[in-house]
Amino acid sequence: MRESILAVCERPESLKVLHLEHSRGRFVVTLAASVALLPGALPEAMAAQAAALIPEGMQPADQIILGLDGAAAVLRRLPFPFTASSKIDLVLGPEFEPYLVTPLTDVALSWTPTALATPPAAMTLAAAVPLDALIGQTAALTAQGLPPSAACLDLAGLDTLLATLFPADGAALCVCLLDGRADFVCRLHGAALTWRSLPAPTGSADDDTPDISAFLVREAVLTLSAMASQAPAGLSLAVVGDACAAAHANALEKALAVPSSCLAERAGWPLLPGGEPLPDAYAAAYGLALLAAKGPGTANFLRGTLTPALSRASLRRAFVMAGGSLALLVLCAVLALVAAYWRLDDALTKIQNETSAIVAAAAPELAPGLTLSQKVSVVRGRLAEMTAGRDRSGAGTGTILEVLAAIHKELGASGKVQARRIAADDARVTIDAVADDYTTVDAVKRRLSAIPVFASVEIKGAKNMPDKKQVEFQLDLRLAGGREQAP
Repeated sequence: MRESILAVCERPESLKVLHLEHSRGRFVVTLAASVALLPGALPEAMAAQAAALIPEGMQPADQIILGLDGAAAVLRRLPFPFTASSKIDLVLGPEFEPYLVTPLTDVALSWTPTALATPPAAMTLAAAVPLDALIGQTAALTAQGLPPSAACLDLAGLDTLLATLFPADGAALCVCLLDGRADFVCRLHGAALTWRSLPAPTGSADDDTPDISAFLVREAVLTLSAMASQAPAGLSLAVVGDACAAAHANALEKALAVPSSCLAERAGWPLLPGGEPLPDAYAAAYGLALLAAKGPGTANFLRGTLTPALSRASLRRAFVMAGGSLALLVLCAVLALVAAYWRLDDALTKIQNETSAIVAAAAPELAPGLTLSQKVSVVRGRLAEMTAGRDRSGAGTGTILEVLAAIHKELGASGKVQARRIAADDARVTIDAVADDYTTVDAVKRRLSAIPVFASVEIKGAKNMPDKKQVEFQLDLRLAGGREQAP
């Protein structure tokens, strides 16, 4: 879906409508129309004229930006000790109020950062327009099916053109002379510097060119005075409308000591559908359309409580973007699943190769025709047989530590038997001990006989010691299998 933008630029003398569509990475003009307005035309009449300029059947624009007359705005440069937009928005009204002749509640505010301060401070170019007029214009356009998503000064459009068509690292001045109005827009180091809109002199009846040229030169110098007492080196001078006349352009070049160029002759200037260049009378409207494309930000008067509801085109674009995002998410999930499958397949192949190598080393005599699972089954069976055989051959045996632990457990079970000497070799264990009576001796013999590590247990040399109330005895224990030598 192509993005489309409609710029409606209103001035007391004329109304201009410019429609752009995004095609092949750039915006192309699909409609440029204008109409002269009667003095004192109401917002409803302007909106009706704007709707009449749009051909029937043209698709509604995704964005509509309203260009406000810069001559009707109050412009001031205001400094702030911070650069955060939210903080500037909070204090912009109180800072601007001393320059207003009407209550603060009767105006709408916007601002644009300039290059006259460095962080953490900010110097802004702030603007105020009558609130009732703004609401009336937006309501009238909305009633005609042209709801604005943004409203900016037409001077902001000229500023955007300077930023688009001239290098960002230098200074640029635009002098526009149209409809008896002279606009001066200056940029410095990639940011706005000064915006001015003044009525142009009418001059004498015979020849007004010298008067107008002198006026343009004087006001251009005053515009540049914000940055220096004279024109800075590397200044780019652009002229628009009647300012392109040779007399005016030459006067400006001589006073500023820089060459001038008509804005419509710059590389990147758009063409009409027929192939001819867009008339430079649409410069502000074209700049406003570009500003809407990149986002007007704080230069937009329709912010805060004036923020318009989402239009149908905006909702449609949002749904399309959401659908595209969902499709992209599903695609990413599928690709991740495929990648995981490939990694798992590689891991299984590696394990299979390692298993084949182990089986080949453990049982090289197996027939090559057997599958890997069959070979693993054979090896597993052999291991089971080896384990069972080892268990059978080692049944009832134990290390010397296991033997001693068993003897200690059975002799010390009741505390009535004390071992005095234990001798062991790889075949038998001899224990010299004393007990409290013969019954205890028999009980010890029975318990030791029940232990698998002893093949037999015999009592030898039992002797009663009445004076000590003890029975001395000796146990001869034959081990069930070969034993490790006693330490």
